[in-house]
Amino acid sequence: MLVRVLSSSYLGIEPFLVEVEVDVTNGLPIFNIVGLGDATISESRDRIRSGIKNMGYLLEPRRIIVNLTPANIKKRGSHFDLPIAIGIMIGMKFLNDYKGILRDYILMGELSLTGEIRRADGIISGVLLAKSKGFKGVIIPEENLEEACIIKDIEIIPVKNLRDVVNFIEEGIIRSKRIQNTLEEKESTLDMWDVKGQIRAKRAFEIVAAGGHNIIMIGAPGSGKSMLAKRLPTILPPMSEKEIIETTKIYSIAGELSERVPIIINRPFRDPHHTSTTSSIIGGGRTPKPGEISLANNGVLFLDEFTEFDRIVVESLREPLEEKRISITRSLGKMEFPANLIFVAACNPCFCGNGFDEELCTCTPYDLRRYSKKLSGPIIDRIDLYVEIYRLNDSEILDEERGDSSEVIKSRVLNARQIQSNRFKNERLNKDMENKEVEKYCNLDSECESIIRNAIRSLNLSMRTYHKILKVARTIADLDSSENIEKQHLLEAINFRKK
Repeated sequence: MLVRVLSSSYLGIEPFLVEVEVDVTNGLPIFNIVGLGDATISESRDRIRSGIKNMGYLLEPRRIIVNLTPANIKKRGSHFDLPIAIGIMIGMKFLNDYKGILRDYILMGELSLTGEIRRADGIISGVLLAKSKGFKGVIIPEENLEEACIIKDIEIIPVKNLRDVVNFIEEGIIRSKRIQNTLEEKESTLDMWDVKGQIRAKRAFEIVAAGGHNIIMIGAPGSGKSMLAKRLPTILPPMSEKEIIETTKIYSIAGELSERVPIIINRPFRDPHHTSTTSSIIGGGRTPKPGEISLANNGVLFLDEFTEFDRIVVESLREPLEEKRISITRSLGKMEFPANLIFVAACNPCFCGNGFDEELCTCTPYDLRRYSKKLSGPIIDRIDLYVEIYRLNDSEILDEERGDSSEVIKSRVLNARQIQSNRFKNERLNKDMENKEVEKYCNLDSECESIIRNAIRSLNLSMRTYHKILKVARTIADLDSSENIEKQHLLEAINFRKK
């Protein structure tokens, strides 16, 4: 008999409905799965056979054909184990869906050899799909319950093994279960107060947090670049429920969720090593998966030792930093991943690291020119703030005065973000302004126009850089709760450009 069970898959991060057709007939005993499944799906045959057998069902030698529809789109993931197993059990009369329950539910879950149903990747995408398509609910592994429960207004049926699924379909024994997730940000042990001195750099990070801008730090080793970057999330606002769902969805697809971290509540902070490959940063592979730039969505991507990254990796950041998304094209089709993040880069001023101190620097003029070429103009053009960080002197190191704590800075950031929320009537930030919005919200008086005109000439600014200066100035004005961009705001924004 032919059985249809519903499941889901995803292309990029966008889910789509998959119909699992199972045909069990008499004939030469074979078990084939067709429909462009990956190696994980092909290997599911042995897991499913053993899982059904070890649940106490006698598998007779039959001809089993499984088709995953639509057949022209590549599918991957171990979560197809459960719908295939249930289809076979109905086809072999181990289970009767006389209530028609399977028409209203999407099934997902990996099967163990004992018939237990284990955690699978991409569950939250299936739950979102079920809700958008108007299905009654989803049947998922109990280990994925906390992840699934952040989606409201849909029935969640958590199961531990195949017997639980049988009981639910035939008798409705398992009730819909939902747990209350705590979506409050977990307190960090890091604090901006830990960083001594570096007043100008801290001010730059406050502007970055308020407007969502990108920043690069150039400084000697040990000057505090990494400390500052790691403390940026402590002055960012908590994630909204929409951002939590979006970020958790990406981590679920990438296989980054676990029993210990079932939901992404804190803003992501990703700091890959400088030996990372292009596909690990940007995303990709034969079946493209999200890279670090997408895993940092709604959070921070920190590239320490920026000049030591492969040049191809550095240059591949151009489009996603500007477009806030990354498009990956393969023979299977085009996939898009979000990349709406704060980009933080840090590097030394030269090969020896002492470029700001002529007495200590051992680099030749040729070395300095060669090192400076590692940061191309197009990349610097896409970064909003450029900050030089110097080593602390003895008085700054021994001084007990630390400046404002993360809590104090965060309060100012929240106030600036509220001003932007009122301005744009949504969650967009100053960094997201289009050209028309820049003209509307970044008006300059005659004195400011004269200042920016001189800056364009002396710094040879591009149109993109000009707009970035205005956006940064708008953020500085918001931190001062100023309706208009004033002279001091514009001068500070220009001061954070590379001279």
